[in-house]
Amino acid sequence: MLSSEVFSQVRVADFVDIAIVSIVIYLLLLWLRGRASRSLGIVLVLLMGTFLLARGLDLYMTTAAFQYGFIGLLLSFVLVFQQDIRHGVERLGAHRWFATSGGNAPLDDVNETIVEAVAAMAKQRMGALIVFPGLEPLDRHVRGGVDVNADISFPLLLSIFHAESPGHDGAIVIDQSRIERLGVHLPLTNKLQKVGGGGTRHAAALGLAERCDAMVVAISEERGTISIAHESELTVVDAAELSDRLSSYAAKEQPSTRASSFLGLQNLAMKCTAVLLATTLWFLFAYRTDTIQRTFSVPVEYRNLPAEWEVDEHNSTFVNVTLSGPEPAFSLLDPATLTVSLELEQIDRQGEFPMPTAPSLKNVPKDLSVERTIPAVISVEVQAKSGE
Repeated sequence: MLSSEVFSQVRVADFVDIAIVSIVIYLLLLWLRGRASRSLGIVLVLLMGTFLLARGLDLYMTTAAFQYGFIGLLLSFVLVFQQDIRHGVERLGAHRWFATSGGNAPLDDVNETIVEAVAAMAKQRMGALIVFPGLEPLDRHVRGGVDVNADISFPLLLSIFHAESPGHDGAIVIDQSRIERLGVHLPLTNKLQKVGGGGTRHAAALGLAERCDAMVVAISEERGTISIAHESELTVVDAAELSDRLSSYAAKEQPSTRASSFLGLQNLAMKCTAVLLATTLWFLFAYRTDTIQRTFSVPVEYRNLPAEWEVDEHNSTFVNVTLSGPEPAFSLLDPATLTVSLELEQIDRQGEFPMPTAPSLKNVPKDLSVERTIPAVISVEVQAKSGE
């Protein structure tokens, strides 16, 4: 049966290969969904689809264009989408792959104080911006601000955003249970349709949420509403929903939760898609049942010849080596590393010494076998050095 034939050809290394590519594809899909622009995703899908179509239909010119224009295409891709690529790299670098202590989200015992203060400011129509950092750094996206490192309290929050306060127009940054900075200026979004009837504060909250994984709470002084900007979306909430969102955000930012969710059931459909794509790519580019043969001209080297002897320069300097195996195995072979290395350490007299070439062939990948070497035996002529 076809399935048994396939499994008989699959090695443990192939499963590892598929697993690594699956992880890379999953991270790429996760990035495209959460951070990259829609245009970037469309471009990637179109390029991949065109390449697979060209390979499947043997479109030689299109395939050659991809092969020879890959470097230029890659440079153009980086220049056009450098902002999206930077977001992806920052997110990957900020990800905690192993559990460590600490976290940026506020602790549960101060959530109640924050919610109470936000609800009071909304009722009094006091404008406010409160930033809860995620794992990605904020410094590249925000400007200004004063370091305060103060404990969170109801009176302090209301006094910071009072109309007479010098820093009321800026945002505060809360790191765990403390106010880290105040009077911080956030970047503005250019997607004003998402802001709706909101003002500059809402545009600033959404602008930061588009650039990193922080969550921003915005209070409208005109309407007295509470909004949350997170993952490029702006949502109006009430005090109860704000409390739930803060609690879930705190749990999400815990490193142990993030580390376990990578291998858990979260984003299961996306993980299955990544495995399916990786398996499909393996069948298209790596799986080959046919065996091919290729012949290489391999140099001969002589090793460890005693100092008083020398090899006659008329000896063979190259051997024609024929290797066989699956085509993907040849992609791992660098012909320049092949060599027939003849060991001459045991020679203690002048004369001719027949030496087989196949056992002395070096740097052959384990999935390739030696079919033949021509000549199969080299007669090495050794003579005393001139003047000895």
